[in-house]
Amino acid sequence: MKVFICADMEGATGIVHRDQLMPEGGAPYIAGCRLLTGDVVAACTGAIRAGAREIVISEGHANMRHILLEDLPAQARLVRGPALWPQKPLCQIAGLDESFDLAFFIGFHSRAGTVGGLLSHTWAGAIVHELRLNGQVLGETAINAILCGSFGVPVGLVAGADDLVAEAQADLARFGPVDFVTTKKALGFNLAECWGPKATGPWLEQAAFDAAQRWMSEGLRPWVIAGPVRAELDCHRREMVDRMLLATPGLLRNGDRGVAVEAESARSALSTLWRAITEAFHEPSAWLR
Repeated sequence: MKVFICADMEGATGIVHRDQLMPEGGAPYIAGCRLLTGDVVAACTGAIRAGAREIVISEGHANMRHILLEDLPAQARLVRGPALWPQKPLCQIAGLDESFDLAFFIGFHSRAGTVGGLLSHTWAGAIVHELRLNGQVLGETAINAILCGSFGVPVGLVAGADDLVAEAQADLARFGPVDFVTTKKALGFNLAECWGPKATGPWLEQAAFDAAQRWMSEGLRPWVIAGPVRAELDCHRREMVDRMLLATPGLLRNGDRGVAVEAESARSALSTLWRAITEAFHEPSAWLR
């Protein structure tokens, strides 16, 4: 069995604040890296116990260099490095292909606009107000499940705060008996009631084991969307859209603060939107400002 793990950070055990998420946070950030790594190792352990012989973990948070490589089991490899579009055109799922059997999402968070959502955003909180595919509003769980599905890979486990779990259940439950692990209860954007790793670690290990065993015995269906598709992205400001349109081929303006792309596949459409988001972060040289 070959397992792909996409690891974000906001939904990991004990994570509630930016100082745990970015290197400038200092000691809280280092502690956050340990917590995230513990969740990933627990999922790996469960998958290996169920028979996984190969695991690829793709870092999916910010600069994508947070997991402690030295703590990973021998069966695991880690894809790490920034999500620049030319090298990561599918953002968080770098390294995935059709050879994988099953995907796990660890440390995920709810989508932008979630009422009371813990650290909620979609792909890039500074840019994205809402993202839709064929009219359906998507968060990162759905985006990545659809991208995994485009390779024929189903999602067997999703872990994060309870607001994320509710979102993921609504999106994924129809594709089979997906396992969900609640790592904490959201009480606000930067506030949660957290279980410690002595609780969440065994939960994640058992859920990963169960998901892998269930995939072998019952199977899961990947989320496959037939083309053509239309993907739409609403931004916070008009100038973000202006920059996207200057630098992203195939993009259309969609209202004052939005863009759209029409493509033959969901993978192509979502990749184009990710490219547009990265272009919106462009900062011109000082002499141009």
